Amino acid sequence: MKKNREKLVDGDICALCNSQRRLFAPSILNCNGTCGMQKIRRNSCYYTSGSKSNANHWCVNCYGLLRDNETIMLDDGTEIQKKNLQKVKNDSMPEEAWVQCDKCDSWVHQICALFNGRRNKSASSYSCPKCDLAKLSSPGAKLASKSLKAAKDLPHCKMSLAIEKGLEKHLSIAYMHCAKDKSQTLQKVEKVEGLTVRVVSNMDKKHIVRDEMFARYSKNGFPSEFPVRSKCIALFQKIHGVDVNLFGMYVFEYGHECPAPNRRRVYISYLDSAQYFEPKCYRTIVYHAIIMEYLRYVKQRGFHTAHIWSCPPLPGDDYIFYCHPSQQMVPRDNMLRKWYYQMLDKAKKAGIVLDVKTLHEEYFKNNGSGSPLGKAPNPTCLPYFEGDYIPGEIEKIIRDISAENEAKSKNREDMPSRSTSKKGGSKKGTRSNPGELVNLSQDRVMLRLAHAMTNMKENFMVVHLRSRAFAAAVERGEDISCWSELDNSRSNKKIKMGWKNADLRNKSSNEINPIAFGDFEPEPLQGQNVRQFSIEQQITKGKIVRGSFSRSNERVKDKLLNVKNSHQQISKCGIDESRFPNAYHMPNTNTVDDDEPQETEMFESRQQFLNYCQTNHFQFDELRRAKHTTMMVLFQLHNPNAPMFIPTCGVCYREITHGTRYHCNNCSNYDLCEDCYEPVITNKWASRGLKFIHDKNHCFAPIDAEANLDVQKSREERSRRIKSHLELLSHAASCSGPPSCNLNNCARMKELFCHVRLCNVNPKKNCKICSRILLLLTVHARMCSVRNGSCPLPYCDQIREKMRRRRQQQQLMDDRRRQAQNQLYRESLQKK
Repeated sequence: MKKNREKLVDGDICALCNSQRRLFAPSILNCNGTCGMQKIRRNSCYYTSGSKSNANHWCVNCYGLLRDNETIMLDDGTEIQKKNLQKVKNDSMPEEAWVQCDKCDSWVHQICALFNGRRNKSASSYSCPKCDLAKLSSPGAKLASKSLKAAKDLPHCKMSLAIEKGLEKHLSIAYMHCAKDKSQTLQKVEKVEGLTVRVVSNMDKKHIVRDEMFARYSKNGFPSEFPVRSKCIALFQKIHGVDVNLFGMYVFEYGHECPAPNRRRVYISYLDSAQYFEPKCYRTIVYHAIIMEYLRYVKQRGFHTAHIWSCPPLPGDDYIFYCHPSQQMVPRDNMLRKWYYQMLDKAKKAGIVLDVKTLHEEYFKNNGSGSPLGKAPNPTCLPYFEGDYIPGEIEKIIRDISAENEAKSKNREDMPSRSTSKKGGSKKGTRSNPGELVNLSQDRVMLRLAHAMTNMKENFMVVHLRSRAFAAAVERGEDISCWSELDNSRSNKKIKMGWKNADLRNKSSNEINPIAFGDFEPEPLQGQNVRQFSIEQQITKGKIVRGSFSRSNERVKDKLLNVKNSHQQISKCGIDESRFPNAYHMPNTNTVDDDEPQETEMFESRQQFLNYCQTNHFQFDELRRAKHTTMMVLFQLHNPNAPMFIPTCGVCYREITHGTRYHCNNCSNYDLCEDCYEPVITNKWASRGLKFIHDKNHCFAPIDAEANLDVQKSREERSRRIKSHLELLSHAASCSGPPSCNLNNCARMKELFCHVRLCNVNPKKNCKICSRILLLLTVHARMCSVRNGSCPLPYCDQIREKMRRRRQQQQLMDDRRRQAQNQLYRESLQKK
């Protein structure tokens, strides 16, 4: 590439878009202090560590609350003191970077040319699209093939294959309906092309129960954490031959090993889309189909319930994609809710969903009679999902109750003590002695939560994928390996087996009515004597079996035979399977995901991806930018070891991927490339504008831009090594050493622990030994379940504290969303 940048002046225009400077959206900065992730206002001052990760900023008020000698741990693991934080003004206006053609010397925007600066090397050359077209027009000319990997080149998994195949079927049906409505042949109907569905993140996590909830209900056996599999599903479409990421969905899957009440449930956490889908008439069909096929897939794996919270983003907020198109309107609350219910109605007709209830109907109406266990006395019965409305509102309610109790206690202390007290009555049921006749055990948190959700109960959807009898058995922790139920895609009438009531297990064999099982009693057959099940036939693997017979099915004329004598012909619920082919679907006894974990730091959470896009100015507000953003995201997915954040030149805004980078030691996050360094420090370009001038007293440090690039390694080999090192890490932390342990690797790991503690290199990531150990400790800390800061591994507690702050960042944003929806419904109630 040309090193001469003197032609890049304010009067130059892009050879492709015929425009001059194109500005990005102003950077969104959130305060990391006690104000709760509030946005730092434009043109106001703030304090920063100069980190590229866009996560270490403090507003003026929060900066004043920091202690002078306090050591602050940053999100990248480094430590800094208050005096080293730099004061900056939030007035930067970043602009799009340029690139010069090596053939015609014209300048073009990197986004217009779909130029990937991270593939740019010192000896590389670039030709603009106009030169490529001119070369193609000459006879016999051929362009050099560019090895750009597309979305379809990303690896498939079972879930993405299932969703993609199901999506094709939905579109085929839509094409037939469209041809019928327009009286056209199927070949003339406009079709959707270039769709690709991939799972871009598949990670095991542990969702930590919030402090107030755990402190109040841990004595009731409520767990401190829930193991979960987090996934991100992305939809790409080729538009003008270029992949564009149009749809994203984050889901949480709580498997069979997860404790109740989350066991075998899925939570659709976040959805987002960019409005570039073509043709537009199929957009809703495609997005609905992706969710429906996901629900079908998890149902086949043994999950019994899905949960959805319908909540649109706040004005100015983004869920997954950064900067939506200006013409894309944020859906109102009722519109988004209607959109979800339309999707669920389709899923119901397709046999994927059995029924849809609201959370209020399931757990709050009639004291929770609709819940799987038939009662919901306190919040420990409610599903507890990260990012959901329930955890944040429970924390608020418990804090309010605690504050009220403290105020009452203080008032009692201030009141004069009475010498006499009224004696309580001796008879139970009186006002002075209510005894057991009055329900005094209603949970205050549950009552207030029900009141808070009453006006918005339609927004919390509980999707029944399997029968409630199956869900009840799961909630009670029963063995469901012998469970079978009718799963007819065209009927919601079910044949179930299992306990109708947990009290049956406490009854003797003479008390059990062998006919009265199921949702209703089967009608007797005329002219035939129906044999009742014997007790031996009712007990299969220690369980009473029951079945319900659909009235619409053919009358069962064959006598029910003994299960033991005719096991091959009679199903486990006593029905001849040969007479009802495909009538029974056995849920998986476990929900283990066959797809291998796929750790993608960029898509680890929706907040992580949003921060990644904000920091790198990857926007979706224009189609050209959406194409370039998707290209860069795909590059990162195909090259997982490539750095996510690359320094940008403060003058030409080019990412410094090769050569020498000059970093200012006095400024916050200011770098110059080797082309701009000399003209700027010598004031050669001072006449061009303020951005070409820099303080002469500042010192710059030269850094080799290519020195820290990681070598590409096999993902499987890396995973195997990390696993073995984690085992050694845990062993060495708890091992007392010789003479009880003589392992050389154990002694070596203990030496590395001492090195990390005593190393004077700051930040520690600059030390190769420390950086490797900290990487292992980070992987360990993600799954560490030791509370109260007592993990024996060094720095584990500090790393978990950093992760806790990241979770807190997400929780504070979720709380703002919850508070906004509460305020919306309070205002609508007041208007009524």
